[in-house]
Amino acid sequence: MLLTNAWISFCLFTAEVLNPVPIILDTDIGPDCDDAGAMAVLHVLANNNEAEILGIMCCTSSQWGAPCIDAINTYYGRGYLPVGTYKKSGFLTESKYNQYLGQHFPRQLKNGQNATDARKLYRQVLASQPDKSVVICAIGPLNNLKDLLQTKADQYSQLNGYDLVLQKVNAIYIMGGQFPNGLEWNFQQDSSAAQMVVRNWPTSIIFCGFEIGEKIMTGNRLCHLGSEDHPVRKAYQLHTQGEDRPSWDPATVLCAVRGSSEYWA
Repeated sequence: MLLTNAWISFCLFTAEVLNPVPIILDTDIGPDCDDAGAMAVLHVLANNNEAEILGIMCCTSSQWGAPCIDAINTYYGRGYLPVGTYKKSGFLTESKYNQYLGQHFPRQLKNGQNATDARKLYRQVLASQPDKSVVICAIGPLNNLKDLLQTKADQYSQLNGYDLVLQKVNAIYIMGGQFPNGLEWNFQQDSSAAQMVVRNWPTSIIFCGFEIGEKIMTGNRLCHLGSEDHPVRKAYQLHTQGEDRPSWDPATVLCAVRGSSEYWA
């Protein structure tokens, strides 16, 4: 299956992986097509038995975020995956491609109202997993993660959000920031959430900054050679008009599953 030009060599190889990484992806899918590319990378890694996708969260208020996620999941044969979404209104509602994917590709979710509240789904998924096992990969603003830390005991766990994360999460990989210094879009969209999560997250945090994916260009080959029924191809076509795009989010997913040592010293 054609993915994107820079990720073929990374993801489509045969390797024996005894313990796929249990992972939750948190994405702001819609404003930038590299979120769709990141989902493609994650699904191919799951096909390779390198990742076990536990669920995917949308961190925007767009009614098309969750259906877009569902459409990509369905294309890769995982329409059964749980999809959560941010339920507060007015946050990053613009649609550069997610509405099209959420209306024109096979999926079950018709709009974001049909998706589970991300806070509830996080707690449900985390509570069901072994201790210190889950990797969270955040490739958008950190509002869902801030809300998770502030949750209280419920039917899924007697632990509050902070303690549930401490018990169940191994590490979080964040596409955010620019190092050694500089501004970055994800953190700027909800700076208070970014500050709260970075200061209070109780497990290891690995940042994949703007500078990592900036020069890894993907999309052109997929746009010109991919199949017509490929939703990720359509996302890139609508967002870039067939041109390449930096790979901030795909790089973060790759790092979250395989670790940093193979590609970045």
